[in-house]
Amino acid sequence: MASPQSRKTFRARLDHMITVLRGEIMTGKRQPGDFLPSERELSTLFHLSNKLVRSGLEQLVTEGLIVKIPRVGNQVSETARNGKVTIRFGYHRSLEQEADLIGLLEQFMKAHPSIYVHPIPIDFQNYTDMVREYLDSGMLDAVTVNIQNFDQLKIGRNHELLQPQRPNPDIYPVLEQAFAEQERIYVRPLLFSPLVLCYNPNHFREKKIPLPFQPCGWDELLHCASQLSIENERFGFYSFLLSNNRWPIFLLQNGASSVERMVEGITFWRDILYNHQVFPTYLSGNGADAEELFADGKVSIIMTSYLALNALKASKIPFDVAPLPAFGGRETLLMAIGVGISRKSQALPAAQALADFLSSEHAQLHIRKTTLSIPALAGAAEWAGQEEMYRPPHYQIFRELLPYCRLYTDIGLNAEEMNLVLKEARLFWSRLQTKDTMRKRIAEILTGKTPQTQ
Repeated sequence: MASPQSRKTFRARLDHMITVLRGEIMTGKRQPGDFLPSERELSTLFHLSNKLVRSGLEQLVTEGLIVKIPRVGNQVSETARNGKVTIRFGYHRSLEQEADLIGLLEQFMKAHPSIYVHPIPIDFQNYTDMVREYLDSGMLDAVTVNIQNFDQLKIGRNHELLQPQRPNPDIYPVLEQAFAEQERIYVRPLLFSPLVLCYNPNHFREKKIPLPFQPCGWDELLHCASQLSIENERFGFYSFLLSNNRWPIFLLQNGASSVERMVEGITFWRDILYNHQVFPTYLSGNGADAEELFADGKVSIIMTSYLALNALKASKIPFDVAPLPAFGGRETLLMAIGVGISRKSQALPAAQALADFLSSEHAQLHIRKTTLSIPALAGAAEWAGQEEMYRPPHYQIFRELLPYCRLYTDIGLNAEEMNLVLKEARLFWSRLQTKDTMRKRIAEILTGKTPQTQ
């Protein structure tokens, strides 16, 4: 008699066979009129007995996906895909530009005529809360998730609303690690970027500053920025002040192993903000400011990402990229976006087919050729064919930065703690509290206490 564990294993293999065959039929890989492999072939392929294979096929017959033709085989039903499967796909609106997402969805639906993808753009504000609610209520089948969203979902184990994904050895390992918990991957990486500098080489030539620009330290960057600044015309350096993908770089590079190191990093950022010969302090309205000012020729150097560089595609201004200077260490922040599948999806095979398509070589090469984003698939990211659009000369510098890419959680703060520290930093930057007060309140945050109002 088979042991309970053996029966459990066989059941899992049988479920896997049913899911695979159902998915191939629902996504159009197996067309109406096609015959499935023989029972013997299926038995070998899925390591099941003939009896279990027949049981699984009976399930597909019951679902109306196949018909059994005696002494011939199992044929995909003509009515198997009469009705289209609809996938409700929530995504970051920025991906329409960063990944040509609408174009990719059109390609997917053309290749899978039985599937309709209903696109649901979700505003960046409160993105994670909305995704959590939509997933929990079964309102989404698939959704894009960035690293910070995933970290926030892990609070309360809400990441388990997502279907675990198979590892892909062709994707940069650091990206899968960013979306993993207890060695299970919950999000299929789509594209990524390290935090980098972007600069206007014409401004450098005008001021006779040597190229390519690769400053060793932040003091060197600020020195160059002061040379590039022209009163009433442009500033040398700018970055969006409040983004959690920007300001924490000084904590990360400084180690952030203690309250004092955090205070040092935050103080260094304030020194930059109040260097009025270099940085336009009053311009800190939204995350798109840096790229807009750069495109208008109002700033010579910005701290940005490959994803944000897509805002410059229509600009006639030349630009190039460089690694961040070092502030103690050479680390840079890693940003990444991937696709997650809802465990509660009623169209799981179709939703998984979408995730597989978006991470396929075809889709990833499309992202590489038509955007400035970096696809997650290493072969696509490092593709070196004929370019169809302007690309910064040092685009491939991201390969050198991969060993230095870190998650913002490597600072030692979770999403909630990061927001609390930012609140204290903003008061300090605004000169609404002293360094000593900020130091005390950050210490309270790190010990799990609620900072006391002064």
